[in-house]
Amino acid sequence: MSYIEENLMEDERIELMCRLHPIVLLIPAMATSFLAGSLSMLQEIPLVFGAVVVLLAFSAYKLLCRLVLYLTSEYAITSKRVLGKTGFIRRKSLDIVLSKVEAIRLTQSISGRILDYGDIEVTGTGGTDEMLCFIPAPLEFRMAIQQQLSVLSSEDGHDQHPEHQ
Repeated sequence: MSYIEENLMEDERIELMCRLHPIVLLIPAMATSFLAGSLSMLQEIPLVFGAVVVLLAFSAYKLLCRLVLYLTSEYAITSKRVLGKTGFIRRKSLDIVLSKVEAIRLTQSISGRILDYGDIEVTGTGGTDEMLCFIPAPLEFRMAIQQQLSVLSSEDGHDQHPEHQ
């Protein structure tokens, strides 16, 4: 069972759940594979070979860190909250009650538009900002938050005409 599923409140249901986009692994994986491939060509130059080994170790460490981040991160929009969790040993969690959400900002780079990922910033009352980075299908994620906000406001009677109240 996931962290999000374990932390649902009574009568709360998951509307949308996602993990990080796999693009988070791309740069460290490319660097690690490039450096590993370079080792055989540089064996005859000891100083350069040593430097590449050090860079390879650093790159492999970064790849491992990103892999752990990728595997342990999850985000969800529920009927009551926006939830998120990243990390395994050093955990960071996000919990914003939908009624406290003031704004949602979506940022996508060109590569993000092509590969369908982006960053979502959720601003809560009191100026709290939470950034969700590398979210796959960010337009769908934002739309799910907006739909839940709409459902919440119609349940509270804010969207109804006076004659219907």
